[in-house]
Amino acid sequence: MSKPSEEIVGWRIGLTVPEYLRAEFETLLEERAAAVSSALLDEDGEIEIAPECLWRLSVYCAGAAEGAALKALLVETATRLGLVAADIRSEAVPDEDWAAKNAQKFPLLFAGRFVVHGDHLRPPPGRIALCINAGNAFGSGMHGSTRGCLLALDAVANQRRVKHALDLGAGSGILSIAIAKCWGGGGMGVANVLAADIDPAAVAGSRAAAEDNAVVDRVRACLSDGFAVAEIGAAAPFDLICANILANPLREMAPELVRHLALDGLVILSGLLTRQEEEVTAAYQSAGLRRADQIRLGDWSTLLLTY
Repeated sequence: MSKPSEEIVGWRIGLTVPEYLRAEFETLLEERAAAVSSALLDEDGEIEIAPECLWRLSVYCAGAAEGAALKALLVETATRLGLVAADIRSEAVPDEDWAAKNAQKFPLLFAGRFVVHGDHLRPPPGRIALCINAGNAFGSGMHGSTRGCLLALDAVANQRRVKHALDLGAGSGILSIAIAKCWGGGGMGVANVLAADIDPAAVAGSRAAAEDNAVVDRVRACLSDGFAVAEIGAAAPFDLICANILANPLREMAPELVRHLALDGLVILSGLLTRQEEEVTAAYQSAGLRRADQIRLGDWSTLLLTY
């Protein structure tokens, strides 16, 4: 008797990259993959990791079509960066394997008062729980840029009133959920959040996350390339704008972002490397803001700006 075929529920891509390019690929994958893990190859016990050390990245996405598109993008990126031997391979992920990986790669994640968890884990009491499942996620909270934004929100939640907020490049919706729960009726007000993303899958993920976290009445998701959609203009000005994307688009959108910000508003920017802090800060200073604080986690930086 032949063995029953396993149900295929996902797609896995593996690639090998050097340390000096790892952040570039992680930034790319954080926005597009359902889950990403990394492991140092041939670790010899040295504390300091040399730029030439190799990492194996494992990337998970929803299916073959998404996997093929993501693999093509990785090949294109490797070629652009001059990486001729990236060793990019892809394979289907059967149901039991996906479930195991989901539990392993998405443990409880703590960031200030927040705890990020999937359906398979029970968060401890006394924290603000953010339920983000790997199957939906374009930003699980595990990446330094996303965690930096959560820590920034934690730092300002008791200091500022927020009524209208924008999460630009919302991905999984994790920051939208965090804002809605931070400003959920206490002394700092009740926030209504607009979660905007250029990717229809991310918009669907934000809507699912809002339902999973019982904040669907205060989190709206919309499809938008930057500030293009009329719904963003209609909801402005915003007391809080979060944008966890990439350094170049952050710089380019500075004047428009500031036009949508309330006069006493706060901006949280992430998705940039520490070496990109000054150029991004300069763009927002030219638009009228100043840097109030920053959070650094490894190679990643999160900026807090205000008037």
